Amino acid sequence: MQPLEMLVGTAALLIGGVIGLLVRRPALAVGITAGFSLLGALVGFYYAYQQPSPVSLLFSMIFGGGMYSFFTGVVGLLSALGVLFLYRHERLLSEQSGLRHSYRFAREGYALTLWAAGSLSLLGASNHLLLSLVALETVTFALIVLVGYHWANAHAPEAAIKYLLLSGVATAILVYGLSYLYGIAGTLYLHTLKLVDWSAWQDYLMYRLAVGLILVGLLFKLSIFPLHWWAPDVYGGAVPGAAGVAVAFGKIGAAFFLGQVLHIVGLTPEWQMVLAFLAGVSALYGNLLAIQQTSLQRLLGYSSIAHGGYLLLGMVSGAEGLLQGWAYALAYGLMSLLAFGLFSVDGSPVEIDRLRGVGYERPGYGAALALSLITLSGMPPLIGFLAKYGVFVAAFRSGFLLPALIGLLGALIGYYAYWKPIATLYQVGGSRIVAPLPVLSVSVLLLLLVGILPVLLWGWLDYLYGMAGYFGR
Repeated sequence: MQPLEMLVGTAALLIGGVIGLLVRRPALAVGITAGFSLLGALVGFYYAYQQPSPVSLLFSMIFGGGMYSFFTGVVGLLSALGVLFLYRHERLLSEQSGLRHSYRFAREGYALTLWAAGSLSLLGASNHLLLSLVALETVTFALIVLVGYHWANAHAPEAAIKYLLLSGVATAILVYGLSYLYGIAGTLYLHTLKLVDWSAWQDYLMYRLAVGLILVGLLFKLSIFPLHWWAPDVYGGAVPGAAGVAVAFGKIGAAFFLGQVLHIVGLTPEWQMVLAFLAGVSALYGNLLAIQQTSLQRLLGYSSIAHGGYLLLGMVSGAEGLLQGWAYALAYGLMSLLAFGLFSVDGSPVEIDRLRGVGYERPGYGAALALSLITLSGMPPLIGFLAKYGVFVAAFRSGFLLPALIGLLGALIGYYAYWKPIATLYQVGGSRIVAPLPVLSVSVLLLLLVGILPVLLWGWLDYLYGMAGYFGR
């Protein structure tokens, strides 16, 4: 009998979304969805600790335990934070409108966040590329609706339509590439694809088409240059809380899928070098455009291009780099959720000039904003520094010297992009920000803890990664 209790964490996320949608009271719906998210996280971490060596479940379609349960735990934690930030945004809107008791809270956002998280959990544990594709697109569809569901924001419907149309094209290209991969191997099971001698196929057109089309589809979802143009409009047009969830879950989902493909198929050194250069250019390009922005949300939208570049640079750098790329995706998910969520200070996106003097008038709130930006910039000893350090060390060890140097140049430029709003926070001036001090100090605490105690993420993930056999190839 298969130990299906290892999938309880994923089930908690999916069922919690359904229950949260049926509850009418907003505060109760938030409590239920956040509670189910934390339940999924606890179950995931429990089985990652109890069963460090993964086991095959459901006719070898999915793995349980080990690294895969760890992914479920992290995603559940991010889901809880996403729900709380969505609720905070709507609380600010209700207070600003003066209709606090009659304001209709959009509970759909809480359900969509949990459904996306549950699908992301399945994607990370999948042993079949068709299941991975279905899970990835379920995440994408949930994020599209989440981006556009808040009709009070005039830009949200436009952002959702752009996301839907362009993501549909990327998905079509990805499916086309998977069809060629199936034509070569006759299967999409990961454990069977590992047995194929891909080096014998590397000179054939079908192999090049398969890998090329799959990469194009996934690089689009990671917003890698030159397939990046949609990201600033989508992330800048959504409400801040929804944008944070979309950035975090979108990047993590694409990273999981790309990691599975890179691990089983492998790439020629030429393909790896091309991807490494695209990663370095993305880091440089995204930060160059970020420093020109006056809106914090669009600044983060452009910086997501740069972070996609850092992530990709690690993932193409061998087995160690893949580990660092996945760790970067999870760390960036936490950082982006916090940054986007906090920047909704009165129910609307914030221009950088409006932050002038906030650090003096509201010291706690200003410190939280500053800490989220400092973490994204990569200052030690916080989680952003450890994430960047891991991917750059892996890239240098793999011989990608020039792409890594280009990425480092982009990271240095990124310091200016992130520190400009921090300086504005502590400039003398009259601030019209009336937002209350955020109660989500636990997310700030996580940034500090994971940075100061890296064993919480990197140490545990490194151990589980080895137990799953990823260092073996």
